[in-house]
Amino acid sequence: MANLLTKVTIGGTTVKDDSGSDPKLIISWEFEEVIERGIAEIELVALQSIEDTETLTIGKEIKVFEGFTTSTDLKRFTGDISNIKREGGLIIITAKDPTWDLVKKIVNNTYLDTGAQAGEVSAIAQDLIETFGGLTASVQATGTAIGEVISEFRCRQTDIYERLMVLSKAVQYQLYFDFVNDKVNFEPRGFIDNGVNLTVGTEIIGVPKWDEDTDSLVNDLRVDGATIETNLRFPISGTGQIETTANFENEGITLPFTPESAKLTIDAVDPPTTIREGGGVDSSSTGFFFIDKENKRITPASGTTFDTDDFAFVDYTWLAPAPIHMFDQNSIDTYTLFQKQIELADVVSISDAEARARQILERFSTPFLSSELLVKRISTLNLKVGETVTIIDSINKPNINKKFIITKLLSKYPGSFQEVTVGDEALRMKDWHFNVEERIKRLEERFLENQDLILELFNFNLSKIIQPRYRKIFTETVGGTNLFILGHSSFGLLGTGQLGDTDMGAETDHFIQQFDNSYIENFIDDDFEGAGNASWSTTGSVTFTAGQIALSSSIDFNNGTITIATLNSTEVSGSFDYEMTADGSNWESVTPGTTHTFSNTGTDLRFRITENSASTGEISQVTISSYH
Repeated sequence: MANLLTKVTIGGTTVKDDSGSDPKLIISWEFEEVIERGIAEIELVALQSIEDTETLTIGKEIKVFEGFTTSTDLKRFTGDISNIKREGGLIIITAKDPTWDLVKKIVNNTYLDTGAQAGEVSAIAQDLIETFGGLTASVQATGTAIGEVISEFRCRQTDIYERLMVLSKAVQYQLYFDFVNDKVNFEPRGFIDNGVNLTVGTEIIGVPKWDEDTDSLVNDLRVDGATIETNLRFPISGTGQIETTANFENEGITLPFTPESAKLTIDAVDPPTTIREGGGVDSSSTGFFFIDKENKRITPASGTTFDTDDFAFVDYTWLAPAPIHMFDQNSIDTYTLFQKQIELADVVSISDAEARARQILERFSTPFLSSELLVKRISTLNLKVGETVTIIDSINKPNINKKFIITKLLSKYPGSFQEVTVGDEALRMKDWHFNVEERIKRLEERFLENQDLILELFNFNLSKIIQPRYRKIFTETVGGTNLFILGHSSFGLLGTGQLGDTDMGAETDHFIQQFDNSYIENFIDDDFEGAGNASWSTTGSVTFTAGQIALSSSIDFNNGTITIATLNSTEVSGSFDYEMTADGSNWESVTPGTTHTFSNTGTDLRFRITENSASTGEISQVTISSYH
């Protein structure tokens, strides 16, 4: 087998050429292409002495060729240096292909479906690449049918590459640089069939390991969205009388289901015979009523009401939901049950929903396959990311003989093989618009994320731990005989007690515990307000006039003996005396911020605050801690 040859130029200067004798300043290179990442990258290992021949600077052009007959049979890479790392006697050079220019350039433009691109995704991509990016594009049309175009696509001071990747993901396209033709390609994944067969034991080295991905597996599916037009009458029989019959009011008639169309018959006779003309909300006087779909109501024309005691009935049409349920028994038997429910807004009829359900099951009832292969480097093979190849594996069971898309390609020099990652997900989804319309809709909905004006950028941590504020258990004592307690010998007799009656006594505290045994009162509720006369608000503070008292109820009860506690107070204004009790009755003076040792210990902790300067005052927070 012939050896792989290579030639490398930097800034137009040859620094490596296996077809000649000198120079040989490049030791190795590694080139990786990934379908999900449009920018290809190459890493070269060079001798330190390379800079005696060519000075290395960021942005300088690199070209890499390869071949088996000559070192320039095929142009493998062209791009610019993006990083230089010096390690002893070696220099590591990283370069990116020309699509890197699209990252470095900013675009500020809005594409409308009324513009030159007519909302076609491929036309928008071509304009971004050529007009704003300055590169040449080769695009495959995405189509202009309903659901294939985007009404508005904003590019507000953002890099071109980011906008292109958003478009490519929405329509399941790939973006990559064609080094042979020096063009940026925008095309469906698997658009080009390489036409080559890769056979285990021939082109493929070793036995592949196949990964069956069940993350998207569906074999029991319910599709919602289809409807059946159903004719209904309300009420079902007879008539309704305005302001007498439920749902028949002067302001409107409320229907059980959302009406698509309606006919109202109403007058003073039972049964009524006068059919009324409908109209819009702001219709002229000839419109007697209009349909309020949101509230399922037949509503009088603006400025009018239905006459009290008139009789009426409504004939209306309702679009009844008609969900479709399908399953693939062979898939269930093989892979166990994988259920999914989806709602499709674009289905109209039951037959349409059935067709979509069959499409989904056809594509998702078997796992997506992928594998990482070692493929020999030979002159007859020229593999590219995004192309389709046929894999023949007669070693693994079951045997595989089917087409896959190359999703990742790693080429090395020197090297006798390529690392090729293949998968069938993109191929099975090719030419199928499930999710494409939805993704385009999401682009339209998300255009506001690319705002006209960015006021300020914040870094938010959105994690939130929810903690209980306190735990409280109370008891109620039976206060009468007119009640029902299931299972009770006296109050659980059927026919005697009555459910829902209120012959129970007042709530009595049985147990109270603050979270983490620490009390914080921010005065945003009155959960622990006692019988004081200060103004304990629920808006963030307690206020006092001369001599007024803020008194709490039990804040810790039957939670263990309390011997010490520390009170802190945030005073907004005024002067105060502070007291606490550990047993609920014996009050002891305390100093805020100082741990207090109780003379009378107990299990009922409370606080009392008194205004002491014959003036007004305000406190925004009280905390009590260290009592357990």
